Amino acid sequence: MSVENNWNANLAKTCFTHLDQGISVIDSNFKLVFVNQRLFELLQLPRDLLNEKTHLSEVFRFNAKRGEYGDGDIEELVEERMVLARQRLPHSFERIRPDGVVLRVDGTPLPEGGFVTTYTDITELHSSKRELEKTNEALDERVKRRTEDLAAREIELSQKAAALETIMESIGPGLALFDNDLKLVTSNKPFIEIMDYPEELSKKGTSLAKFFEINAKRGEYGKGEIADLVKYRMDITLASGGYHLIRETLDGRFLELRGRPTSEGLVMTYSDVTEQKLAEKFLKQNNEFLEERVDERTAELRHAKETAEEASKSKTQFLANMSHELRTPLNAIIGFSELLKMEDYNLVGKEKRFEYANDINSAGIHLLEVINDILDVAKIEANQISLVESDIDFEYLIEPCLHMLKVMAKEREVEMKMVVPKNMPYMKGDPTRIKQIISNLLSNAVKFTDPGGTVQVSVSLLADQSLCVSVSDDGIGIAAKDLNIVQKQFGQVQSSYSRNHQGTGLGLSLVRLLTEAHGGRFVLKSELGVGTTAALIFPPDRTRIPISETFSTVKSH
Repeated sequence: MSVENNWNANLAKTCFTHLDQGISVIDSNFKLVFVNQRLFELLQLPRDLLNEKTHLSEVFRFNAKRGEYGDGDIEELVEERMVLARQRLPHSFERIRPDGVVLRVDGTPLPEGGFVTTYTDITELHSSKRELEKTNEALDERVKRRTEDLAAREIELSQKAAALETIMESIGPGLALFDNDLKLVTSNKPFIEIMDYPEELSKKGTSLAKFFEINAKRGEYGKGEIADLVKYRMDITLASGGYHLIRETLDGRFLELRGRPTSEGLVMTYSDVTEQKLAEKFLKQNNEFLEERVDERTAELRHAKETAEEASKSKTQFLANMSHELRTPLNAIIGFSELLKMEDYNLVGKEKRFEYANDINSAGIHLLEVINDILDVAKIEANQISLVESDIDFEYLIEPCLHMLKVMAKEREVEMKMVVPKNMPYMKGDPTRIKQIISNLLSNAVKFTDPGGTVQVSVSLLADQSLCVSVSDDGIGIAAKDLNIVQKQFGQVQSSYSRNHQGTGLGLSLVRLLTEAHGGRFVLKSELGVGTTAALIFPPDRTRIPISETFSTVKSH
């Protein structure tokens, strides 16, 4: 072998000694020619086993005895592997050692009849195989293509240095060896391809600074003077402990960069870990999404719990109210009826009997109204209420409501008014339910308006052809903080004034539910000491007979 070839071989040997891959070379007689330090570490083999006189079968036998190949006859296991070796075919496979370490073994036949084999620790890759299945397929395809390229080049190899060069080309990561003057000694194709360097840079003697200069000019290192950026990279590279970093390129790829100083110079490796990084990013996004969903679900459950507690509180309040609303009229009915049942009929005069009968009738009517309100709310919540719809003339519908409350208004010295413009369109709806709504609102307004006050019911056509029915008063009003409470089922504002008036707390809730059953909206506005306005706004599709004249009529009662 020439001096130059011997120097090249020693230089390459130094390079392979510092690789993360284990390497072995056997000659045509299956005797070991070369192994590197990494091979001992990966296979956990005794050093006296591997020397230039060691036959491949002895290594197989050692592994078989310690269970590397599973159960079976030792000599049969050795012979099986020797049969495959004698075929002298390229091979690549994965092997899981008993300690769980996963190795990828790549064997390439040499022109002289020997074999070069590389051993790569792929334990981490193997453990993430399921999650990164697509990435593995791409890598397998890449290894396959690389193996095919190597097979084509093997015909040209005639010397041991050429065989070692083939090994370099079979390594997936980009690999380059620089001498002590940081001049390129050798590199493999991936080193040039991964960074998309010009092909002429792969020539022996190219300065490491030239590679950094190209990266700096492309903007890979950010903004700044080219010379300063190159110097900074050179300083990192020359650090005594070497370097290891992951950098994102301008085209969105992630590269894992390693630099390891050696006695002969510097070994550099570039690995494309884009798919691994994207997988990590995907998993992180999934975790963040799941955390958001957990937070949302927690909020939903908290809201549902608060709603359930509020409903329970409302029903408890309702039962407390009912104990009064139901017992009072029932006690009156029972009490007065017992007086009428007295054996001495003459003890109760005719006028008293009439008064008792009237009281019984009033108590019965009030009790029926309470029960009807409860049943109506229950029907609406169960979606069992059905509307019997027809065209409604508000002027004729409101008058009976006012007449029904005339006595109550007179006793409380409250004036009631109706304002319905001429040619007001009809509305399609259930007259009974609309009358029930207006009566409820009028009853509330009269009940909570002081003597001398006024209650007014008005009808108007809005710009979008919606119909608005409002009942307003100048009574005691409702505090802003209590507006939501009075609209809820069984909701009553606790005050000395409200406790002096009968009521279940279902009135405004029933008004809202019946209005919504017609597709409308219920709007309540009020101010303490000023008064209250309750508005029913029905959608345009319920308006019948478009208006044709100017509104001008105002009626008072």
